[in-house]
Amino acid sequence: MGFFQENIFRRLTILDKYIINEFWIPFISGSAIITGIWLSADELRQVFKLITIADTPILQALTILTLHMPQILVITIPIGVLWGSFLVFSRLNNDSELIAMRTSGFSLAQILRPVVLFGLLTTVVSFAINEFVVPVSSPLAKKLEIYSAYKNPFPNSQKNFTYLEKGAKKKLRRIFYAAYYNADKDILNNIVILDFTRGGLTQIYTAKQAKWVPQKGGWELYKGISHVISNNEELSRVSSFASFFIPSGSTPAKLIRELSKPAEMNFIKLYKFLELQKDSTIHADNYIEARVIFHRKFAQPLACLLIALIGAPLGILPRRSSSSLNYIVLAVIIFQFYVSQSVCESLSETGKVLPIIAAWLPNFVLIALSALIIRQKARLA
Repeated sequence: MGFFQENIFRRLTILDKYIINEFWIPFISGSAIITGIWLSADELRQVFKLITIADTPILQALTILTLHMPQILVITIPIGVLWGSFLVFSRLNNDSELIAMRTSGFSLAQILRPVVLFGLLTTVVSFAINEFVVPVSSPLAKKLEIYSAYKNPFPNSQKNFTYLEKGAKKKLRRIFYAAYYNADKDILNNIVILDFTRGGLTQIYTAKQAKWVPQKGGWELYKGISHVISNNEELSRVSSFASFFIPSGSTPAKLIRELSKPAEMNFIKLYKFLELQKDSTIHADNYIEARVIFHRKFAQPLACLLIALIGAPLGILPRRSSSSLNYIVLAVIIFQFYVSQSVCESLSETGKVLPIIAAWLPNFVLIALSALIIRQKARLA
């Protein structure tokens, strides 16, 4: 790997421009084919259901399909890069252009330099789509699907979360747990509140529903039970109530409105979400998933560069040798990359693997493969 010590960011040469221009057609066609297959396998079926069952207009169905494409593109771009780099160098090899480049004095590092540049370009493009397009398009597509199926707007809500209300010097005042929270209406369903505001007593409130009342500055609980427990753990009083008001200095509405599925958050919003978890301000049941996705924000785009460094050397074959084996190798690399992502994510959810390892381990495998293949081609060269 020592030949990469050359400065790959120096001014583009004619050779760089030539090879990079060769990338575009196979890269775009490869990404389009894989994206089309991905859409047909999942999203297209859902869209046809909306058209046939919910009588969704075709234009609206096509809009939903289009809004799903950015999220799929982030997944399929690495495949397009692998396919494009392999085809480009296969053609250069078959047309003896690589031999001409080597006899003209170009080293393997110089020939692979445009591959690195193209990999970096697709890395930036993939990161930009995932950061600026997906957080807007995916939630909108989901809202349109819900509206098309049920003719009702999609509510802004959160399931199974814990909210910690703190006072001066971050002293814990109350713990809120709700099975479901509708942020649009500020309504908590199936709520449990632990109240520590009265010295010497712990109060526990359970209620079917609670609504934020801004005029009073607190929560109005409905159809619940109140437990008052003294410090010596003796039960002092249990009573039921039709409604009960709890004054509170804050509402979790502003926090919940910032939350969506981790896969639909951009980097900044996801970072804030994780900080809220770290500060024990709010807890949700997708915390581990969010940590994996946070690291994958960087790992997934970087895979474009690593995969480019695998596809290009694979296309360099000795004369009169068959490339059929390399096609099989390409398929195996693609398969192991996405399977390892799924396996690592599952292991992370069960606590067997750290989220940072789950996100980056597939990339480390790609690094090892690219180093092995480039080293082998360098020896043959």
